[in-house]
Amino acid sequence: MGPKLFLDMHQGWADRLSNLATAIMLNANPSGDLTDMSDILYRYGSTYYINMTNRCPCKCVFCVRNSTDSLGDAECLWLDREPTPEEVLEEISRVDLSKSREIVFCGYGEPTERFDDMLEVARGIKARYSIDIRLDTNGLGCLINKRDIVPDMVGLIDAVSISLNASDPDEYLEVTRSEFGEGSYEAVLDFIRACRESLRGVTVSVVGGSISSESEEKCARIADSLNVAFRVR
Repeated sequence: MGPKLFLDMHQGWADRLSNLATAIMLNANPSGDLTDMSDILYRYGSTYYINMTNRCPCKCVFCVRNSTDSLGDAECLWLDREPTPEEVLEEISRVDLSKSREIVFCGYGEPTERFDDMLEVARGIKARYSIDIRLDTNGLGCLINKRDIVPDMVGLIDAVSISLNASDPDEYLEVTRSEFGEGSYEAVLDFIRACRESLRGVTVSVVGGSISSESEEKCARIADSLNVAFRVR
């Protein structure tokens, strides 16, 4: 058997195996929607959370996704692909929101990585439901999108929970390992100030045990000086 014939036969078998794998996947999931294998929407307590992306500019030392694939009633929050806004709204239409006080953009990634799509989903929610919308964010959305995103949130995002995470810039980089480096912490503070001026519900938070009690107390004082709520999560 010549080398060319052998390679042609090998390629032929590879193509057949690839086609067989595709057929098996489509038989298990006729729509071809790989997102069905993971969770776009999940419930934690009585609140529903929207998981639109796994992208994030930080690699926080305390991040829950480092230790588990899911939260609440989700089976897996790692997305095979990012859902479209239409797919997110379709998922939301399948659940009963009547017992939920709010719906939250928060998953295994930073929601503002898909800021424009997030706003499109928020518009759809506002058009269909009488429910508050909260954004849980690392506060780096303006750096991610290279512009001031807060004005676009007005009227769509009712409340925002921002991860302060540390009491000074050096501690912040040590804890979050932000890809934006120096300037990240000040960007978060600027985002908090802008949200305070434009949105009615602003909370900043730190993760208990990720920094010293002294740093937690300093973060509480920073929140007080910014006139926003503070919590340890």
